[in-house]
Amino acid sequence: MTSVAKPLVSIIVPVYNVALYIDACLETIKQQTYKNIEIIVVEDCSTDNSKQALALHLTDKRIRVIQHNENSGLSAARNTGIKSAVGDYMMFVDSDDIVDTRLVAACVDCALTTNAEVVTYGFAPFKEGAAENELPYPAASLASETTKIDDSYFSLPHFAWLKFIKSSVVQTASLSFPVGLYYEDWPFHWHLGLSTKVRYQLPINFYLYRQRGTSITGSTDKKLLDLFVIHSKVMNLVEDYQANEVKKILANKIRQSHWSILTRIDNEYLIRALAQAKKADKTLRLNGYQNNLTLRNIVISNIARMPSQIALPIMQVLRKALKKETRLKGSKLEIVTRSKVGFMFLKR
Repeated sequence: MTSVAKPLVSIIVPVYNVALYIDACLETIKQQTYKNIEIIVVEDCSTDNSKQALALHLTDKRIRVIQHNENSGLSAARNTGIKSAVGDYMMFVDSDDIVDTRLVAACVDCALTTNAEVVTYGFAPFKEGAAENELPYPAASLASETTKIDDSYFSLPHFAWLKFIKSSVVQTASLSFPVGLYYEDWPFHWHLGLSTKVRYQLPINFYLYRQRGTSITGSTDKKLLDLFVIHSKVMNLVEDYQANEVKKILANKIRQSHWSILTRIDNEYLIRALAQAKKADKTLRLNGYQNNLTLRNIVISNIARMPSQIALPIMQVLRKALKKETRLKGSKLEIVTRSKVGFMFLKR
């Protein structure tokens, strides 16, 4: 540490049906080399043995458990943690993940030496069931350099668990997560970035993300439709802050998201998704959001501007072609896009 100050760090851990994982998660938090922490566990009415697993950790007086009266979802659990936090800084850890024991110390050191309002860091995924010696922990010797980040912050992954935040920023900007929606990290990420000026990045994968079959990141069902609502919330934030300089970054992220939604969502929701994409495309154009002219962006924006009776069958052909292509070893998605539909859009 480069400073004698020892600020309190609040670590917020939402818990719901993670009996198999909560021990590993809390152990890596309890073993942090930086000791001045409070661990706020928000128990969201689990139906498995999560409560019993938590009870074994309560001998550590740094742990506070807050019990929800009813299951309210991840956003509500995080918001409860935010309201309860008394630390100078705060961060989030999902209860099925684990962290390097040097994470908090590195973040505190960076924040104190740079006066950063937010410190970001990297993550590495690992498969469920991986042995301890297979976990992708960072090297024993850590690189000490940090990087000040400007608008490139907005291009970083949205995950809330990749951020170490000055608590006064959260309070002043009234930062919270939208309740009742999936992909809640999007608006939090953007609101945080728009509310801060001093941002630093640690080039180390301190956070270890457990890949589970139930992860929202692999969803193909109607949860994906929430992204259209989320995108609208983020666009409203950008307009409120008059942040024209980040419009292109947001436009590219939204276009990439539209590609993912329209090529992945279950068939029964495709018509609804296409209608929402058409509406979003119009909003982007009317508000001056210009994206990069990548092949995917060109394809998806042209589809969004077609009449539904034309766009839908083209989208179905594209989806079928992509699914077929992914079954062929060594193939690339861009090949099928270019060969099946890309050329016609480039000619338009």
